[in-house]
Amino acid sequence: MSWKTIYLTGAPAAGKSSVTKRLSALKEGLAVWEYGARLTEYLSNLGSDIGSQDDLRSKSSRVATAEHILALDTQLLKWVAQKRSIGHVIIDSHPVTKEHYGYRVTAFAAEQIQALLPDEIWVLFTPPDIAISRIAANAAGRPAVTLEEARLHTYLQGSVAVSYGISIGTPVYFFDSNKPIDDLTQELAARLQ
Repeated sequence: MSWKTIYLTGAPAAGKSSVTKRLSALKEGLAVWEYGARLTEYLSNLGSDIGSQDDLRSKSSRVATAEHILALDTQLLKWVAQKRSIGHVIIDSHPVTKEHYGYRVTAFAAEQIQALLPDEIWVLFTPPDIAISRIAANAAGRPAVTLEEARLHTYLQGSVAVSYGISIGTPVYFFDSNKPIDDLTQELAARLQ
């Protein structure tokens, strides 16, 4: 069987974490790198006062520097190299973050995305009003956003994904996550056959 390495992305509240949890339940041996959880752990190990992903989301660039992200990206590449030969791998990441001043993009450098070399890039998207309502229902440290900010965040995240796909010749798929989560999960699981 050939295993796939998937780079999964999307703006906040697009459903990435929900989908990866459900995919993990469906696909035995699926390895998931949840970037926010790993960054939270990494910063905590450095002595940061970050206690949870909620803290990380609310403080973002005030605590996670480009240097921290580069160091974690190095760990990610080593982890993927170990995992990709024994099962499917999903990297759940969104390099575009909403900051107090606007947005920040901490994307992979060209050589990093070449080394990661995902088989497919999946982008989850949802209408901006749905993203806003999901954040309002469960902020989990995410800042409240306007319709325009939610729309821009999705566009920015998609543009990073497309630039990765172009640079490495990997297809980029956009999935509407404004549907029942079980339907979306089944659709994505079918891509891992």
